[in-house]
Amino acid sequence: MDFSNIKTYSDEVIEEAVSTLTKEELIAFPTETVYGLGADATSDNAISLIYSFKNRPKINPLICHVINKEMAYRYCYETKLSNLLAKTFWPGPVTMILNQKKNNGISKLVTANLDSIAVRHPKNNIFEEIICKFDKPVAAPSANISGNVSPTTAMHVYEEFGKKLELIIDGGASEKGIESTVIDARGDNPIIFRHGPITTEMIENKLNLKVLSNLKIDTVESPGQLFKHYSPNKKLIINSLKVGKHSSYLGFKNMMPDKQFKGEALNLSENGNLEEAAANLFTMIRYLDKNKSKNIMVAPIPHDGIGIAINDRLERAAQ
Repeated sequence: MDFSNIKTYSDEVIEEAVSTLTKEELIAFPTETVYGLGADATSDNAISLIYSFKNRPKINPLICHVINKEMAYRYCYETKLSNLLAKTFWPGPVTMILNQKKNNGISKLVTANLDSIAVRHPKNNIFEEIICKFDKPVAAPSANISGNVSPTTAMHVYEEFGKKLELIIDGGASEKGIESTVIDARGDNPIIFRHGPITTEMIENKLNLKVLSNLKIDTVESPGQLFKHYSPNKKLIINSLKVGKHSSYLGFKNMMPDKQFKGEALNLSENGNLEEAAANLFTMIRYLDKNKSKNIMVAPIPHDGIGIAINDRLERAAQ
């Protein structure tokens, strides 16, 4: 197969990425969460490509990635809470929902015609350099067909789009393995719209503020709120204490099949580390999705810390 569109970091590759964005075309790149499919956030033509490439519902807004809070505030209104979150967690896997400034130049397709906008400063040297040199926000969802399992390597992106993308930048496996925490930062207290690597406990401990949650809403206000999401081709069966016939098993800690089990089994984290489990989650689901088993059964995951985010992804994938 021809993998010539997968390229590793170099000054020339960064220049190619910026040039491609300037031409209103798409690129794929690593972030600390998952791989992203990016375009110029100010271009209707470029953003339309994201939706058509991914077959993504246009009611599902995109995240604008910025290089600092000053760039973010060119396009949206700052709040006391947003400044606190940015100071504490940026660069990093926190996306903030803020009110847009009028006539800010951001494509209405990015925000799904909402008055709000999602902004994030990612913690990845390759992506940060691209944004800095492009000097505009890069709108980017995960680099996969909408509803599929999110990609955590450049090869996962290639499996989704092949040569349809001119440039896939290989930055190795994603560190966090799941998408950013999304927080409504328009009020006095942070409201979580999507759980992620930055947990409720982290936010409350560092900010000394009560975190609220608003996961079931009538209107999609941020990425990651669609009911069915992150899904493999096979049926995913969660909270499985035992493994069935013709199944693969995704275990956790000591919850693994006995030696008589003839199928394929992987362990998200042998020592019960939830951060490790999150980093392995999508990669292992993708791997088990390729074998000859009929379904994938997943062990119960503790519902605390980042385990809340893991269970959120599993529940949506199992629909």
